[in-house]
Amino acid sequence: MDDILQVFFQECDEQLQELERGLSALSDGDSDHETINAVFRAVHSIKGGAASFGLENLVRFAHVFESSLDGLRSGRIVPTHDIMKTFLKAMDVLSDLVSEARGGAGVDHARVAESQSELEAIINSDGAPKPAEDVVPQDFVPVPMDFVPVPMDFEPVPVDMDFGFDTPAAVPDLIVSFCPQDAMYERGDDARNILIGLRDLAATVEGGTFSVTCNTGELPSLAALSPTHTCLSWRVVLPAAVSEESVHGVFDWVSDVCDFSIAREGAAEEAPAEPEATPVAAPEPVAVVAAPAPEASAPVHVEPAAPVHEVAPAAVTNAIAGNAPPAARKAEQVASIRVDLHRIDDLMDLVGELVIAQASIEALSRRNDGAVQQELTQSISSMQSLTRDIQDAVMAVRAQPVRSVFQRMQRVVREACSMTKKDVVLLLEGEDTEVDRTLVEKLTDPLTHMLRNAVDHGIEKVEDRLAAGKPAEGHILLSAGHRSGRILITIKDDGGGINRQRVMETAIKRGIVAPDAVLSDDEINNLIFAPGFSTAATVSDLSGRGVGMDVVKQAILSLGGRVTIQSVQGEGTTFSLSLPLTLAVLDGMLIEAGQSTMVLPISSVVETMMIDHRDVYLLPDGGNIISIRGTCMPLIPLAAELGLSKAPTQEGLANAVILVVENESGGRAALVVDEIRDQTQVVIKSIEKNYRQISGVSAATILGDGSVSLILDVPALIGTAIRKIDNRTSSVRTGLAA
Repeated sequence: MDDILQVFFQECDEQLQELERGLSALSDGDSDHETINAVFRAVHSIKGGAASFGLENLVRFAHVFESSLDGLRSGRIVPTHDIMKTFLKAMDVLSDLVSEARGGAGVDHARVAESQSELEAIINSDGAPKPAEDVVPQDFVPVPMDFVPVPMDFEPVPVDMDFGFDTPAAVPDLIVSFCPQDAMYERGDDARNILIGLRDLAATVEGGTFSVTCNTGELPSLAALSPTHTCLSWRVVLPAAVSEESVHGVFDWVSDVCDFSIAREGAAEEAPAEPEATPVAAPEPVAVVAAPAPEASAPVHVEPAAPVHEVAPAAVTNAIAGNAPPAARKAEQVASIRVDLHRIDDLMDLVGELVIAQASIEALSRRNDGAVQQELTQSISSMQSLTRDIQDAVMAVRAQPVRSVFQRMQRVVREACSMTKKDVVLLLEGEDTEVDRTLVEKLTDPLTHMLRNAVDHGIEKVEDRLAAGKPAEGHILLSAGHRSGRILITIKDDGGGINRQRVMETAIKRGIVAPDAVLSDDEINNLIFAPGFSTAATVSDLSGRGVGMDVVKQAILSLGGRVTIQSVQGEGTTFSLSLPLTLAVLDGMLIEAGQSTMVLPISSVVETMMIDHRDVYLLPDGGNIISIRGTCMPLIPLAAELGLSKAPTQEGLANAVILVVENESGGRAALVVDEIRDQTQVVIKSIEKNYRQISGVSAATILGDGSVSLILDVPALIGTAIRKIDNRTSSVRTGLAA
C-alpha cells in the first residue's frame, strides 16, 4: 500500500498543476467549459484517491471545494475576481493538506476552516431565494386590546366529520442500489466516495438514519478472486426527506461507470444492471446508525468471509474514513519522474543495439585472422555512436519541463501580495522548456527569493504607481527558453527599477564599499547580491535580513550559472539567470594551454582562427585587445590568466591559436591557446566538493586516459577581462560576477 500511496501523491502533484493552470486561466477571463471541467476533475480525483487511503482531512476539504466548483460548472456561480481569489486560496490549502498527508508540516486548522467557510459561502450564495424579512413601518403604533373572559359550559359530543381528504401517509424512505463497473476503479474512483456522498445527504436530515447493505453474494473464493473485477454491490437506505435529485448529484460524475437505481421503500426496487448477468443473493441490512454530523466519519465495513455481516457503528465509521495509524501511512519519499512511453521505447531499442554491438566485438576478439583489426575498429566506432545515442536518450528521460516550478511561483506571488497589500499578476512563458530534473528541483529557492524581492522592492505601492501614470496592478513576467546550449530564465517586472543612489548609500553605510568608491551602473546593480545587503527599513516576514538575494547568487553559482541585471529607473528591472541544461554531461572542446589539457564548453565557442599580429593592439595597462572584422574584444592568454605561465610577448602571440567565445549576454573575448585537440562529450564533476572554488573554472572531468581535466568558466573569464579593460572601475572591487 505504501507504493500505491506514493503513486497517489505523484498523481496529486499532477492534478494540482492542472488545477493551477485551470484557475489561472479562469482568473485571466478564460471561462471555457473544458477549463472548468478540468479544474473540477482535478479536485474530484484528489478527493477520490484520498478517500481510498483514509485521508479524512483531505477528503472533507476537497469535498467542499468540489461542491463549490460544481456550482461553477453548472453555471450557477460566476467566476468573479473575488470568487477566483477564494478558489486560489483554497487551492493553496488543498496543496498544503496533500503535503501534510505525505508527511510534511501540519496545516493550521483555523486556516483550513476559514477557507472552507469561504467556499461554503460561495455554495450558499448561488442565487437561491433568501427568506423574506419582516418589515415593520416606522410609524407603526401598537393598539392595546382588552378581552373579557365569558364563562361557557360545553358538553363534549363526538362528531364524525369527513372533508373528503385522505390522511396523509408517511413518505417512505429512499432506497439507493448501486453496482460499480470495473472501469470506475480503473480510473481511480472508489465506492467509498459514493457512500461518503450518500452519508452526507443523510446527515442533512435531523435524526435521520443511514443504513448500508453490502451484497457479497458474488464474491468468489480467494483462489478465484480477480483483483480487477468488481464483485460487490450496495443497497443504501436514506431518510425520506432526502430528494432524488440530490442522490443523482452524488452519482453525476460516475454515472457512466456505475449502475444505480433509486426507489421508495415498499415500491418495486429495480436492481442496477451489472456487468455480468449473475444471480445475486438477497441482501440484508448490515447496520443502521444515526446519521452523523457533517464533520463525523462515514460508516461501512465489509468482511468477505460471509455474504452479510452486522457492523458496530464505530467499525463502520473507521472503515470509510480509513483511519489507519499515521505511522502506517507515512512512508519514505522516493524521488521519481514520469516519462513518456516512447522515450522508454527508444532507450530500450538502443540498449538492444548495444548488446548486439557488444556481442559482435566479443566475437571479433576471438578471431585470429588479419582482417579482424579493421572490423574491430568499425565495431568500436559503432559502439561509440550507440553509447552517445543512449546517453542522449537517458538525458531525454531525465529532461523535465520547468512548468512544475513556474506554476508553484504563482502561490509565492500571491502570498507576497497578501503580505505587502499589493496587487500583482505573474505571467508565465516558456513553461514547456525542458531541463535536467536535478536542475528543476534546485530552481525553487532562488526563484522564490527573486519573486518575493520583485513584489516587495520592485513593484511600487498602488498610490505611487497611479501617481506615475501606471496601472494599479503590477506585472511580473517569468519566462524560460533555450539559448546557446543553456537555459535562460528571466524575471521582469514593471516596477520602479533599482534606485542606484539609495543602493550605493546603503552599501557605504553597511561597509560593503568604500565611501570614495566610483562604481559603474552594473556594479551598483550587483551590490544587491552582496551578503548582508538590504534596503528594507524594517525586518518583516518577507524581507529585511539581507540574505535573500545573496542566497540567489550562491544557488545559481553552485549550478554553474550566472545572474545579470538590467534596470531602468521608473520602468522596471530584469533579472536574467543563465544555467546549463544539465548538471551531468556537456559537449566540450579539448584544448592545450600551458601544457595542460582543458575543456571548453562547445556552446560558448563562436569560431576558431589563427592570430594576425596586425590585429592585436596593446593597451596602456599592458593588456591586449584584438580586432576581428572591425569588432574589438579582449585578448586573453589562457595559460597566463590561470597562472600556468607568464604572459606572452607580442612576438609570442604571432600565429597563435585563438577561440572566440561568448557569454549568455553577448559579451565576447578571444582565448589564446596552444592547441585544439578534439571535440568530445564529458561527464561533469564538481570541483568545489572535491577541492575548492577556482576562479575561471566551473567544474572538472575525467578523460578517457584517466587524467583529470578542468572545465573552463567562460562567463567568468570574459567578465574578468572586461573589468580589467574598463578604465572606469576603481581599485575597490566587490568580488561580484559581471
